[in-house]
Amino acid sequence: MAGNKAAIKSRIKSINTTKKITGAMELISTVKLQKNRSVMEKTITYAEAIENTVEQLLSGDNVLKSPYLEENETERKLYFVFTSDMGLCGGYNLNVNKLIFDEIDKDDCIILIGTKLYPILKRSGYNIINDPCSADKSDYRDIKDYADIAIRMFEDKEISSINVIYTRFVNNVSFKPLIKKVLPCELVRREEEDRPYKEILFEPSPEAILNSLIPIMIENDIYRLFMESKTSEHGSRRYAMENATNNANDLNDKLLLAYNQARQAAITSEITEIVAGADAL
Repeated sequence: MAGNKAAIKSRIKSINTTKKITGAMELISTVKLQKNRSVMEKTITYAEAIENTVEQLLSGDNVLKSPYLEENETERKLYFVFTSDMGLCGGYNLNVNKLIFDEIDKDDCIILIGTKLYPILKRSGYNIINDPCSADKSDYRDIKDYADIAIRMFEDKEISSINVIYTRFVNNVSFKPLIKKVLPCELVRREEEDRPYKEILFEPSPEAILNSLIPIMIENDIYRLFMESKTSEHGSRRYAMENATNNANDLNDKLLLAYNQARQAAITSEITEIVAGADAL
């Protein structure tokens, strides 16, 4: 009985130690979630402003031509893939990994941001064209540099399209892995009655502005999706650590009950032995 109590007490101590870790990680993820969500919302506003300007250019009476509006003939595609650097974030990486295996061919090019899935995809034979890149240490400049590489590959007709596998931030507890094509642009031309603005004259020309503005839009769109993935990662980790802490509390309560029952049983057994000894005298 004493050994059983010692084992239960050891498990309670181990669970309390784990609970402290998961509780601390939950607090850290909550702070990072709030910070990244604020940045994400600002990037969404800026990206939408650029996208509206491009839509405005495409909604004029003139039919504009641009190499960024047509898909190249080659079959090879390029994918940006956003993952985390570490685990303990629920199904965040697992869902992205499943989408990769379902949608990406081995001949397609991958620019992978986040180191968690890098060895897995390398062993599986996927064509990752960049070195391991930390998602936690990447900023706008890093994403822009990779976006410029992808855009040059599209301009040189090495790839047919640029796509992004990211995790959409629905709310603090809901996240959805998705694929978005960012190049060639697939913006819809608005009809006259749907235009929220009047016709504007552009200088030097609408086509020149369009061809200089689309790469900027692509860079910001990719960065926006990166920030959305980072926000989803911290939200997923916060939710996972909250559940882990709650499970630890439940298990701790059950073990305390078992410990008290074992302790009471031991006391009852000792009292019974004392009474039996007294009766024998």
